Amino acid sequence: MGIKNHEATAHAPSTVAKIQKVGIGEKLADKEKVYGCAYRRLDPNRPSPTVTRSGYRDFIHPYLDRMLTVRELACLQTFPIDWEFVGVRLDSYSYARNVAMTQFGQVGNAVPPVLAAAVAKAIKEQFFKEDE
Repeated sequence: MGIKNHEATAHAPSTVAKIQKVGIGEKLADKEKVYGCAYRRLDPNRPSPTVTRSGYRDFIHPYLDRMLTVRELACLQTFPIDWEFVGVRLDSYSYARNVAMTQFGQVGNAVPPVLAAAVAKAIKEQFFKEDE
């Protein structure tokens, strides 16, 4: 059956050329003008930067010349491997179309599950704490 949401984007040759300019732990913005935080190659020995709604164009795989998949971004966000994101995988975010939240957007807009659990635990401990 395969891993859900683990489909690589078919990049245009111009995108692959940009990706190939970026070494491990580097970002294209240090080499040429690009939009925002796009084109950052992850360093497998360092924590990931924050995953955002535009994550599909932000993070380059550490070793492969491609952007991360929805599943890889979801792993960075601490989603369980069996969690499935539904709907449109990727969209150009054109204002001419009315597209529901994409899978990439769902991952980027989510509170990481491990963080949510830690916050909930801390709130519960404070709420039910016995007076000293």
